[in-house]
Amino acid sequence: MTNEQPQPVTTVPSFPPSWIDADDLAWLARCERRIWLDQRSVHPPPVTPTADARARMALRAAHKQRILAGIPNLEDLSALDWSERVIQTRRLMQRGAAAIAGAALEAPLADHTLRGAPDLLIRTATTSGAWSYRPVAIVLHTRPTRWDRLLLDAWRWLVRQTQGEAIDPPGELWLGASGDGPALVKRQSASLAPFTAQVWRAAVIATREAPPVWFDNDHCPFCTWRTACDAAARETRDIALLPGLSRRQGIALRQRGIHRIEQVVTLEPGVLATLPDRLPYGGERLRLQAQALLSDQPQPTSTGAPQLPHVGFFLDIESDPLTREPWAFGLAGAPGDRMIIVVDPTSDGRSTALNGVPLILAPDVREGWRRVLAAVQERGGRLAHWGEAERLMLEQSAEPSVHRKLAPLLVDARHELGVRVVLPTPRLSDQRGGGLKAIARWLGCTWSPGADHWTLAWEAYQRWVRQPSPLAAIEMLAPAIVYLIADVEALAAVWRWLEAFVGSISANDGLPDWRAYRDTAATLEC
Repeated sequence: MTNEQPQPVTTVPSFPPSWIDADDLAWLARCERRIWLDQRSVHPPPVTPTADARARMALRAAHKQRILAGIPNLEDLSALDWSERVIQTRRLMQRGAAAIAGAALEAPLADHTLRGAPDLLIRTATTSGAWSYRPVAIVLHTRPTRWDRLLLDAWRWLVRQTQGEAIDPPGELWLGASGDGPALVKRQSASLAPFTAQVWRAAVIATREAPPVWFDNDHCPFCTWRTACDAAARETRDIALLPGLSRRQGIALRQRGIHRIEQVVTLEPGVLATLPDRLPYGGERLRLQAQALLSDQPQPTSTGAPQLPHVGFFLDIESDPLTREPWAFGLAGAPGDRMIIVVDPTSDGRSTALNGVPLILAPDVREGWRRVLAAVQERGGRLAHWGEAERLMLEQSAEPSVHRKLAPLLVDARHELGVRVVLPTPRLSDQRGGGLKAIARWLGCTWSPGADHWTLAWEAYQRWVRQPSPLAAIEMLAPAIVYLIADVEALAAVWRWLEAFVGSISANDGLPDWRAYRDTAATLEC
């Protein structure tokens, strides 16, 4: 959403609010700056979550509803307003309802009120013959995070206060999906003694100095303050813009009084060597990243990387966002040499074309991998992809014989680029800086509306496979084809730029010809 402008923060008197939302406590483990901005603002800026965040929110909501739909005797209060939900939740808990969704809990804590909305409350019998409730957090991911556990502790504390119990009730994390139920259940029963200190910490954040900016792509895309943080970081040239900086490294640098990118350029090697989370290519890489951002020019590394492998084909895969099972393979070779393989269980492996792009309909994902292998073998050379996802999907979803033949041909373009050059692509609230789209956009590639987000391709594919005769409705796949082609050709463009860049270094005895890289970027077709 490039037309969004950061909004000014309207401040209020610096005292803690009278109520604290349990969701805010989760931000203690995510981003304290979010809490500070929320508590000091009367009107948050009208910035919506990114397209990726909206898609993830929809997936999580659908997952939660599937889980709740399988709970017997469920009382659902989610349609009521908050005050009525609080009243009805207490009545249902007193009555002993078997399961409650959409519950609303409030309890006083010192001069504040903590409130929270557990995903689910389940009645459990006690030794005295009465009953109590345990809160449940329903999450789509399979590894519990710190904020999952913190939010569940908030719900546990609220259940204890509501029930007037002398002991801390347990809670449960329902992780992942297995049919209509969770894939894994983790019980949480640790003491809640430290919990009030965490609540107070959230309450007083607004009275203190603003916490520093930190970009986290698992959280920032959901935040209404993201463009304001982008603007603040750019204005001050904050170290949060460095794409290779880990959170612990950022904390260590700030503790040394290092907050701006230009300070990183002058760091002594000894200081870089003491930072936690050592970078894969050495601490010197941080300095190179700072130089790249300040100069807006790529910086070659001095790792002595081997010669670039010869790549004949490029691969980009689209997968089911829940199962990670591939449903489409995008392939590109020389300019104009493109191919798409789409999984269609009703097909017999026939070939067709859509918008001038050869299209193969594979009956299953294994046949899709067989077609990928055949295409690579026909053209020769290696097969470049971006990151580890494709290699993992090959291992998990291809038949063993195909995996044995194809795995040695794979080339991780992200790794090959990373060991040779550092690019002036900053980390921001909606990009990691080292991502394919950020790099391709820096080179001049553009994504047209309808080809700029994976949800457009996934939704088109979902609508298409539900047709009685998918082959007769092949034009419905057009958005998916456009998206896949745009991504795989962006990968090819980045690789060709890398080849030209490495070649310019060799031709100039280690000093790249900046005009050559600019000219190459200007002529790329993505």
